[in-house]
Amino acid sequence: MSDAQHVDNSAKVRQDSVRAFKKSVILDAAQRVLDRDGIEGTTVRAIAKEAGYTPGALYAYYTNKDNILADLLCKSLGRAARAIRNLIENWEGAPPSAVDLATTFTSYYRQEPVELDLFLTVLQSRRIGNLSSETSRSLNGRLIAVLSPIADSLETNNRWDSRSASAATLQAAGMGLGIFLLENSNRLYALGM
Repeated sequence: MSDAQHVDNSAKVRQDSVRAFKKSVILDAAQRVLDRDGIEGTTVRAIAKEAGYTPGALYAYYTNKDNILADLLCKSLGRAARAIRNLIENWEGAPPSAVDLATTFTSYYRQEPVELDLFLTVLQSRRIGNLSSETSRSLNGRLIAVLSPIADSLETNNRWDSRSASAATLQAAGMGLGIFLLENSNRLYALGM
């Protein structure tokens, strides 16, 4: 590698590092705004003010608010996946059932109502197609990471007629999202559950 290429690579690494740091500052600010003001109060203007930026400066790092919310949801799903992994790692006896795993998932979001609102808002948004390909891949990966243990348990225990891991993951997603939607709209209580 020539000296010029080495300098170019070093500059690129520094730029990428600075960009990642600034995005983390924006996400931390967005999380504070979300925690304080809820999903309705989480605006680009409020996030920018909290981060110490102008609203226009945020667009150099995020093309729209949807991408910021999706990145926050990725972090939230990461925490939910850790709760499930902790349950699996600390479980004594036979592996936890799909119900145990799904309960851990739903319990996490019951304890974090602001994150539940974020979860439901991002996943039901008609603008989810506005996500960058990187954010969309990250969100899909986090959803798979949180739902895979549930799907694996369903498949292992033949609780569902699933012929593939993707079918079991879809069933797990449907089960979890259905519970969230019914619970969030107070329909579980109305159904006596």
